[in-house]
Amino acid sequence: MSSTSPDPTADPGHPPIAIPRQILLAMAQTLRRPDADAPADTWQDMVDAAMTQLGALGPRDPIEAMLAVQVIAANAGVLDAYRTAMEPGTLMAPAARQRASAVAMTRSVFGLLRLLAQRQKSAPAVACDWGEAAAGIGALWRQAPVRPAEASPAGKAAQAEPAEIIRWYDEIDDEELAIEDERVRRELAGEPPLPPPPGPKRIYKYKPGDYGATWKGADPKSFAHYPGWENMTMAERRAFFGYTYKGPGCPISMLSAESQAAYAAQQEVEAAERKEYGQGEATPER
Repeated sequence: MSSTSPDPTADPGHPPIAIPRQILLAMAQTLRRPDADAPADTWQDMVDAAMTQLGALGPRDPIEAMLAVQVIAANAGVLDAYRTAMEPGTLMAPAARQRASAVAMTRSVFGLLRLLAQRQKSAPAVACDWGEAAAGIGALWRQAPVRPAEASPAGKAAQAEPAEIIRWYDEIDDEELAIEDERVRRELAGEPPLPPPPGPKRIYKYKPGDYGATWKGADPKSFAHYPGWENMTMAERRAFFGYTYKGPGCPISMLSAESQAAYAAQQEVEAAERKEYGQGEATPER
């Protein structure tokens, strides 16, 4: 058993309880692990800092100890999320998710602190005498059937991580799609590629029969310069707008004088073009 060591003058009437070693170990396992080659003092310093925080929270019973340990664990998660978001190799979208996670965990820390403060305003719970119940229940728990293993046979080595995985377009979120679009754009533009995400290489595809797979590429006319219909000949207008109507037109007499003059001038231009290319005379439109 290990006990916390807060300021004894904080609450002399209700000193902290002795915290079981297993609870302290579980708390330490929620902290950010030092590097594997870090000296033993580094590990001990981190545990000492967490135990100092636990002592400052001053739990007086197991429930308060549970809340205090959760406060320390959630705060460790907040710091780790912020640290990950600020690492040089973290992309913008994952960094934003890490910061959002840190903000959410910060709200959890404040909520746990409020619960702990409210509970500490009341009298501590009366200790219960359980006798030898723990030993008997522990023996029964040990004899209970274990949870079935996974589908892979027991003792079989885990399958190696694949080199490539398929990601379906209709199953990814907008952030992942934006990253893939930026990767493709850089590849087509010959720009430096994005840093690859950790893990297997991702291949993005449409599912067989997906409606998105039937989409065609953008029409080149969508990117063509539009000079204005008044600056285009009739043939250019028809080619630009894809006009394919071959039926009879309206009578020329129904047009305004300006339109009739423009039509006559256009007919002269087209007749000259046909004569130049030996196509003969055209039949006037009606």
